[in-house]
Formats: sequence, structure tokens, C-alpha cells
Amino acid sequence: MVKHPVAAGALAGMMEIGVTFPFEYVKTQLQLQQEASSLFAGADKYRNAFHCASVTVREYGFFGLYRGGASWILFAGPRSALRFGCFEALSSASSRNGLPERFGQSSMDTANGLVAGVVEAALCQTPSQVIGIKLIHDQSPRGPKHYSGLMHCVGSIHRADGVLGFFQGLTPAVLKGATTNAIRFFGYGHIKRIVQGPPSADGTPPPPLTPMQAMLAGGTAGAASAVLTQPIDTVKANMMGLEAARFKSSFACAAALVRAGGLPALMNGVGPRVVRVFIEVGLQFSLFESVGRLIDRALAN
Repeated sequence: MVKHPVAAGALAGMMEIGVTFPFEYVKTQLQLQQEASSLFAGADKYRNAFHCASVTVREYGFFGLYRGGASWILFAGPRSALRFGCFEALSSASSRNGLPERFGQSSMDTANGLVAGVVEAALCQTPSQVIGIKLIHDQSPRGPKHYSGLMHCVGSIHRADGVLGFFQGLTPAVLKGATTNAIRFFGYGHIKRIVQGPPSADGTPPPPLTPMQAMLAGGTAGAASAVLTQPIDTVKANMMGLEAARFKSSFACAAALVRAGGLPALMNGVGPRVVRVFIEVGLQFSLFESVGRLIDRALAN
């Protein structure tokens, strides 16, 4: 177990977001181009992930793929620190009370991951993604091109809706955060125990995963969570976009998307999301394990 999970999680989050955000940008653009939207681009819509990326680079340059990424980068450290810190704190508490022996380690990983996901989504993920998604939506083919940058967007949201404006889409964000983290921590823990094997006969714990093993284990768990929660994520994106006020609730949003585009509309952008989450979660777990050991050694000296 990492002894300083908050510091390790914060560093891991900040290191991986710069690599993965272009996938998030493309995924969000595809999620937002819904036939139910007044901003639907029709014949000018993005045909697929590669088309979205190439058009964006052609019109805005490479860094156009990082539109909305500043809020993610600012919140990346706190998000990851909350996720891993909360999970490790809950894991320690459950171990002290003998819960893994009573209910099984996988069950406790799932429960602890779910709670960690709720905390992360409520405190960090929702405000950062509201800002990011509005900036991305603003740059869509029929977007108003209103925001000049991060601070202009933040000011506009606050003037229009106050502090609550940063918590649009909170319900699907919390539901998605809880579900994805439950799946990821369960999957990662299960794969990790299979790869490591049991402790030796004298009770010596198995060796830690190598960085590549940790990345593959985390990436696999992350990819599974992306596919299973994609409909929730699509609803969340539209509840946070420029047309959030059109939807009375998450259910109303989901119903409107399905009425206009059928059930497949809820899976828009699943391809780039699977790729991004595989890389993101794989890097985070790998970096968390590696950076955590370095921090533990540094602080022990």
C-alpha cells in the first residue's frame, strides 16, 4: 500500500492529463453533436474521431485539441489526489476493521472505489468538466465561438448561473464517477492479485507490479469502465454543454437524445473514450504505484 497516496495521486493525475486530453476533446465533440441539439451541424458534422481531429487541427492548429483542457489540468492533481487518497483511507479503515476478511477484498475494492468516485465527482470533476465541456461545445461546427478563453468562460458561467452553474450535470457526473471508480478499483485490484500471486509461505508479500504490468492492469479496468458507463457519460456531457438549460433532468436529457437519434446516440464517442481511458487509467495506476514508492522512500530518509 502506498503510504502517501494524496501526493502520489496528485502527481500521477497531472502527469497523465497532458497525454490524454486530445482524446477527451474528440470524444466530447462527438457526444455533443446530437440531432436533438439546436447546434447539430447536419452535413457539417464530424463523421468520426479521425475526421473530428483532422478538422480541428486544420482550423485551430494542434492545440485546438486542447480546447477546454486548462480546467482539466488545473483540477487534475486535486482530482487524482482525492480519488486515490479517499480510496487508500477507506481501504486502511476497512482493513483495520477486518472487512476484507468478512466480505472479500474485491467487494471492499468496489465499495471503496464507489465512495472515492462520489467524492471526486462532487468536489472536483463536475466544476472542471462544466468549464471544459462548454469551451469544447463553443468550438463545435455550429458553436457560437463566444468564449475567448478559460477565465472568460468561468466569468460567463458565474454571471449567468452563479456558483451553481459550475455544478450543472452533477447527478450524472456523480453516478458516472461512482460507477467508473468502482469498476476500475475492482478490476485493477483483481488483476493485480492474479499477476502478483499469493504471499510466500513465510508471509512475505508478493513483489509490486512492474510499471508495465500496472499500466496494463489499470488500462484494462479503465477500458471496461468506459464501455459500461458511456451512456451516462454522454448524458453528463449534454447536461454540462451550452444547451444544459434545455433539459429538466438527466432522464429528460437521455429521453430527448434517444428520441432524436435512437439508442446509438448514447454511445457517441465511445471509441476515443475507450482509448483515452485505457491510457489515462493505465498511466495513473502505473504512475501512482511508481511515484508513490519514490515518495515513500524520499520521506522515509
